[in-house]
Amino acid sequence: MKRFWIVALLMFAGCLATAQVKIKDAAKVPLTAEFVCDFADWTPDSVKVKGSTQGFAMYKQYAVVLHDKGMCCIFDMKKKTLVSAFMMEGNNSHCNNAFFGKEKFSKKDKLPLLYVSECRGKHACLVTDINNGRGKIVQKIYYEGTDYPGSIDWCADVKNGFIYTFGGINGKFKILKKFKMPKLKDSDANGEVHLKDADVLDVTRIEEGINIWQGSFVMGDYAFLPDGYPPYDRLLHIVNLKTKQIERTQNLNALFDEPEGLDIHGNWVYVIFHTPKQPRHSKLWKFSLSL
Repeated sequence: MKRFWIVALLMFAGCLATAQVKIKDAAKVPLTAEFVCDFADWTPDSVKVKGSTQGFAMYKQYAVVLHDKGMCCIFDMKKKTLVSAFMMEGNNSHCNNAFFGKEKFSKKDKLPLLYVSECRGKHACLVTDINNGRGKIVQKIYYEGTDYPGSIDWCADVKNGFIYTFGGINGKFKILKKFKMPKLKDSDANGEVHLKDADVLDVTRIEEGINIWQGSFVMGDYAFLPDGYPPYDRLLHIVNLKTKQIERTQNLNALFDEPEGLDIHGNWVYVIFHTPKQPRHSKLWKFSLSL
């Protein structure tokens, strides 16, 4: 029996080492691009897609593509079909970034809550129930602290329960700030959460190297940050949040279009690209995290 537990522990440790290699060795990963789809091919001609491609998020077999001014398109990646397309209630924002959380608005819901970066306006994170094709905002998260000169995006390390603000000045510094992820029950009487400087758990300031920030995604000690649009360089940065340094930069210029939202699903980094003046043509590429 003792031998059994020793073997089991060794196997468990081996699994952990394998699972973590894609993060621990981020600087060594080749990140070879592989085309997944153009979502226009999965969208019926009768569906009119409005607004430039922006935020992107995945949950199980589902992918969500958000568009400027609030259009939400949900796709089934296994069936390669459009599930639904609708304008989200009360959201005419830029929808610059998006991610799924852990909480569901109702236990019966298929999809958990979607967190959408307003980007413009008051820079809120719009926590949204997108089940049943309604896109209802059920919570608004604000950051009322210092250091950000303009727009703020939101991203998260959902597995570990942290949410981040991301912003800065194009061509200059960028800042990631870490907070404990609010729950729905943390909302005030107005359905809002107001984070302040006292709530900041950690700060990563990148003085140079990221020109024009796009989407953002955090997994453990690493942030994955798309950058740029034509005619500027399009890049994918991997930032080590412990060392506060860019550990890896992948050139995306050969993919031509503008990188937007990003999600990590399994051993793949998925990046959605915006095709100028063609909102139907949201092109999805993936990059392997396996060595």
